[in-house]
Amino acid sequence: MGLSADILNEFRQDLVSGEWVLFATGRAKRPSHFAAKSQQPSRQKRASPEAGAKSISQTKEECPFDNLRGTGQDIVWFYPNEEKWEIAVIKNKYPALLPGICTPNRKNGPFEVCDAIGEHEVVVYRDHDTHFAELSVEQLTSVIQVYKRRYKEIVKDGGDCLQHIMIFHNFGSEVGGSIYHPHSQIISMPILPPDISRSLRGSEKFYKDNGKRIYDLIVGWEIEQGKRIVYENDLFVAFCPFVSKYPYEIRIFPRDSHAHFEQMPDTLDKYLADAVGTMFKKIKKALDNPNYNFFVHTASVKEDPESKFHEFYTWHVEIIPKTSIIGGLELGSGVYINAVDPDEAAKLLRETSI
Repeated sequence: MGLSADILNEFRQDLVSGEWVLFATGRAKRPSHFAAKSQQPSRQKRASPEAGAKSISQTKEECPFDNLRGTGQDIVWFYPNEEKWEIAVIKNKYPALLPGICTPNRKNGPFEVCDAIGEHEVVVYRDHDTHFAELSVEQLTSVIQVYKRRYKEIVKDGGDCLQHIMIFHNFGSEVGGSIYHPHSQIISMPILPPDISRSLRGSEKFYKDNGKRIYDLIVGWEIEQGKRIVYENDLFVAFCPFVSKYPYEIRIFPRDSHAHFEQMPDTLDKYLADAVGTMFKKIKKALDNPNYNFFVHTASVKEDPESKFHEFYTWHVEIIPKTSIIGGLELGSGVYINAVDPDEAAKLLRETSI
């Protein structure tokens, strides 16, 4: 793989849980452009001006994304074109996975090990200080189009190794952001992440046990209940889930269920952009601009030949504002404490004018 001897870059599988852990020690060298934060918000309180949720910006002169050519970035392509670009897709300088030749999994003692082969790219937005909440529907539509286009290209070139592609956006150092300039990331993996695996297989099992598609049931019930709905348009619905793991967690589902985000017809892009943009605006205003994670949950690239679980899954978007701290109970047991009633979370966000 061309790695130096002191760099560890591989997946290792836990023998008991079956979960994979990615070791990518080269990531430790990446720069951080965020200042130290003040005290974290408590689990019992909503984010507030005292919560230290904001970040101190890095200057454009210091930013590697404000002069892509001058800083030697490996550019994949510009959107809509090189001359008047709004979005650039580039290779990550400190990748968690590296391109290479697919090799079979191997044993290290009793453990299963897999080389971390894949793509790790950055989707850079031109304006240094733009918050997603400030983007227009047209601009967010372009973001979605870039996500879909690059996803399809990676699938086309991915080969036999490719199992899953993750699209995500970290805003703030408290949730994994290391550079102030707005950017998303796309990572392709040779393994099926445990959360995706559980969701795919769980949706298949629910159908076999109940004869109903679980996500259709959940979305339909949330619409019928109404009280956790935050926003909806003709094609998408956004709500705080009945079983929200985190305070003010938002999920956005298409009304027309489908397993694969990248296969969403282009005519739907602006409706998703409308729903996503509305939620970012409400979260920023209601929760005092918190750090957050945003990601697209979509089915695996490949389907298990022994199963048809893609038929029972629905792709969706999740937005998780950072308003609480994960403690010992969560880390030690996997049981999460959410001190905010999802009904009240949805009510606050729904009634927040933008």
